[in-house]
Amino acid sequence: MLVDFSVGNFLSFSDKQTLSFEPDTKVKGLEDYYYISISDKDKQRKSINLLKIGMIYGANASGKSNFLKALNYLKIIALKAKTEKNTLLKFVPFELDYSKKSTMEVNFIYSQTKYNYKIEFNTKSILYEELNEYPYLTAGKSKNVYTRTTDEQKQIPNIIFGKSQKVDSLILKQLNIVTLWNETVLAGFSKISADIPALRAASAWFKYYLNDLFPPQTPLDLISTVFIDDNLIKVESVVNALKRADFNISGISIDRKRPVRDYLQEILDSFDEEQRLPIKVDVLDEISSSSIPRILIKHKTDQKEFVLPYKHESDGTKRYFGLIGVLMHLSLFNEFMMIDELEMSLHPDLYEAFIISFLKNVRSSQLLFTTHNREFLQKKHVIRRDALWIANKQDNGATEMYSVADFGSSVIRDTTSIYNAYSVGKLGGVPKNASDLLFYVEG
Repeated sequence: MLVDFSVGNFLSFSDKQTLSFEPDTKVKGLEDYYYISISDKDKQRKSINLLKIGMIYGANASGKSNFLKALNYLKIIALKAKTEKNTLLKFVPFELDYSKKSTMEVNFIYSQTKYNYKIEFNTKSILYEELNEYPYLTAGKSKNVYTRTTDEQKQIPNIIFGKSQKVDSLILKQLNIVTLWNETVLAGFSKISADIPALRAASAWFKYYLNDLFPPQTPLDLISTVFIDDNLIKVESVVNALKRADFNISGISIDRKRPVRDYLQEILDSFDEEQRLPIKVDVLDEISSSSIPRILIKHKTDQKEFVLPYKHESDGTKRYFGLIGVLMHLSLFNEFMMIDELEMSLHPDLYEAFIISFLKNVRSSQLLFTTHNREFLQKKHVIRRDALWIANKQDNGATEMYSVADFGSSVIRDTTSIYNAYSVGKLGGVPKNASDLLFYVEG
């Protein structure tokens, strides 16, 4: 589970900014729908509660998407092994100031153990790295797993394990040798055959729990298609859900004529170049003969019934079809997903239906997404303020992150409409001087 994530000097973030999934003790209500309860290994101790959903609002260019990109970059940099020490780390610091170090920190829970991971880096190297673990979820001082520093002149890292870790000296020596100065210890760990439980756990969290970011253009249909093809979800259930998007839909069928190569290329094209793990063309060529299930959707009108190729469906129908798969996936597997512009092409009613379905059906997964859907802020009966986050662009161009729950009663009371407060700018995260946005074209 993700507890919180912090980032500094990365894209639009200057000073350290943090988003947390820990519930605010001042916010009450909807705990049965919003909370994930994690038991401590010591059954005598209290369990910890985390929120299962986080929604980021903000004006265009406020930094909403950049926060998701930062968390996605942390996954990439944590896991991606290097083969050459001169390979640069591809990222953009705040105001293009490459003289300053960038920082990231994440607290997470894996297999009932809480971990803290910190990293400092520039384009040339990982400057500092630290992994800590806690004996208990709710109490106890953390124990250092390892600390890594880097000699920038010699271009070599120095990895030291904490006193609580029993690591053979030969393994430690090997890890110091294989870990390049421009890669993390976790990435170096993937190069050796040794088993260090805390490193294995941290690597597994990044690899298996934290999913890659879904940018707005990323097609989501394969998730739903695979679930249907593997009989993990009933076709009738999908059809009934799709009727919310298009009442003429009457059925679904599947064939296997879609080449894997075309689908993967479509996904690759949807990612920013610096944010994706590249797949070489020759790798795509190797799988060009393979195929994946392709969805065909049946439509029925007063006159006749016909099958429409999926690519000809409306963007809203395709988006909702993909989100059905996302919902099913997060219901079956305990994972973390990031979706940029969740509401893209969706009618507000479909957007609301997805979020309510997620809150009702998902038990142990987490979802973080950006959105511009202000209409949903009127739904007080399904909103917790500590799940609402604002990305606000400051006068210096830097993004600040804060929760709606951070505001005192002088700004927003329990009876106050969050929608109205946000719309008039009391909460920030909206275009300044909205009336000045109007413009006229002179003929």
